[in-house]
Amino acid sequence: MSALQLVTPPATEPLTLTIAKQHLRVEHTADDALLGDLITGVRQLAELYTGRAFISQTFRLWRDTWPEEALVLPRSPLQSVTAVRVYDEADAVTTVPVSQYFTDTVSQPGRLVLRAGAVWPTPLRSANGVEVEYVAGYGPLASQVPVALRQGMLAHLAYLYEHRGEGLNAGGTAVEQALPATALMLYAPYRLLRSVT
Repeated sequence: MSALQLVTPPATEPLTLTIAKQHLRVEHTADDALLGDLITGVRQLAELYTGRAFISQTFRLWRDTWPEEALVLPRSPLQSVTAVRVYDEADAVTTVPVSQYFTDTVSQPGRLVLRAGAVWPTPLRSANGVEVEYVAGYGPLASQVPVALRQGMLAHLAYLYEHRGEGLNAGGTAVEQALPATALMLYAPYRLLRSVT
């Protein structure tokens, strides 16, 4: 089992309110709060869909055991690993020395690879015995996020803004609304295949 926690959210969004309003041709301020929430929601959905972090964020991955091979870190691109820790059954923590693993920031998704001759420390507690804290994202600035992802977010935002209030059919059940085709086309080259870690 594994669980991913967001420790430090992005300090900014890939789209500013000004850019969103220009794209939507909105000149009033009445919907500014709504648009701010939509920008955040669209970014979160796009990150989930692509398996990426757009603006730099810190994550904590918890695992019950070590994998047989490399430890794949969800959310790319991987910038750095802050710490790798293990917990024993008494909840005592041990930091794994950096010399025991290689941080692969080139692979997508990024991963930790055990160095030749090294072994992962044991024993581990039965749940959440491995903790990896790391930073992922294209960088701290919106301009560092690929243009195609930002354009996909604008298409997605426009769709949600235009269709706000929709989503329930006459029976009151949620209607699954697919991403707009333009957003899907722009996100597709950045989508990572899910892998079991």
